Amino acid sequence: MMDGIGPIRVLVLETEPEAANHARDALSGDERMLLVGTVTDQGSLLDKLGATYAQVAVVDLAGLRGEVGPAVREILSRAPECCVIVTGANVAPGIVSHAVTAGARGFLLKPYQPADFVATIREAYVNFQELRRLQRIDRTPGVTTRPGAVIAVYSPKGGVGCTTIAINLAVALARRAKSSVALVDLDLQFGDVGIALDLKSANSIADLLNHVDAIDASLIDEVFVRHSSGVRALLAPDNLASVPAIDPDRVARVVDQLRPHFQYIVCDLWSSLEELTLGTLRMADRIILVTTPELPALRNLRRVMSATGLLLQDERTLLVANRVPGKAGIGVNEIERGLGRPIAATIPSEGVGITEAINRGMSILDERARAKSGGSYRKLAEIIAQGLEPAALARSPRRTAPVTEPTRG
Repeated sequence: MMDGIGPIRVLVLETEPEAANHARDALSGDERMLLVGTVTDQGSLLDKLGATYAQVAVVDLAGLRGEVGPAVREILSRAPECCVIVTGANVAPGIVSHAVTAGARGFLLKPYQPADFVATIREAYVNFQELRRLQRIDRTPGVTTRPGAVIAVYSPKGGVGCTTIAINLAVALARRAKSSVALVDLDLQFGDVGIALDLKSANSIADLLNHVDAIDASLIDEVFVRHSSGVRALLAPDNLASVPAIDPDRVARVVDQLRPHFQYIVCDLWSSLEELTLGTLRMADRIILVTTPELPALRNLRRVMSATGLLLQDERTLLVANRVPGKAGIGVNEIERGLGRPIAATIPSEGVGITEAINRGMSILDERARAKSGGSYRKLAEIIAQGLEPAALARSPRRTAPVTEPTRG
């Protein structure tokens, strides 16, 4: 049986070796904490933030370069999901005020006791999580106020069916209320949306990168490809050699600039946790985490959820179990216990029907398709759509009843 989500990942900037040792000892004595690194200066801290997926950064003010306010803001710009706590000895109240104004969530006066060190981290992190949760709710768009809900479909393991889920969710959303839906292939290297829907185009998302601030209806008509379902698809580049030169930040900006043009923007993400993936997950109004009832998929997802902290554990995130029931005998209840959150939807295992639909360039919801899992996608679309309506914003996905459909034939 799998354990729950892991401990809080802490990165420490400490200029004094003895203080660094005290911090290390304090964290090692609490199983709810994990020290992921110690550094002695701000540059090293910035370098390690992304690599360690730190959830809390404890920063000695003596190790910062320049004024404290800009330094804290630079840390948060590099890792918005990281909770920053500052420490120092004989620190003037004005310095603490500047740090808090810039976004620091706690202050610890040196010298401190190990128990106070751990308690400050835990309290600041819990409060930070709650603040981020409320911010997500405040900014989540409702379908009656403005369009443009970004829905990210992601799994850290390839081959679990993210592309199939993204495609059929997009079609289900388009059919639900005749909504305008974009399907964006963000697996820039090996995206399969075009192949799965039998779509070809001389254009791709790369053609929008130089028009980030001037995306209009005519440009969308030129670059997007319309599928028979009504979904508009933005394909991955056909030229693999061009991908390394693509700026992830500009791609994320393109996705954000599509909001005024579509009711829903479904993004099929690459399994690697690189900059574009993280940027899309941060901006998304809903995140669909996909797993299958197999130990490698569950292990990878649990590791990523632990590493990225509240980025994948707030109210935007829905857990979807694909190909259920599986042959390995891992049930829905065990998946929920292992990942520490309920499954919002299950998709039945139906290899032959899905393969046939893909080979014919159809959605599973196409009436010509012989797949039987269409009902699961319609119910998943209902959860997504209702969750983005103003009346539903206060409801947590953790209280959403699982959507299940029996495996057939």
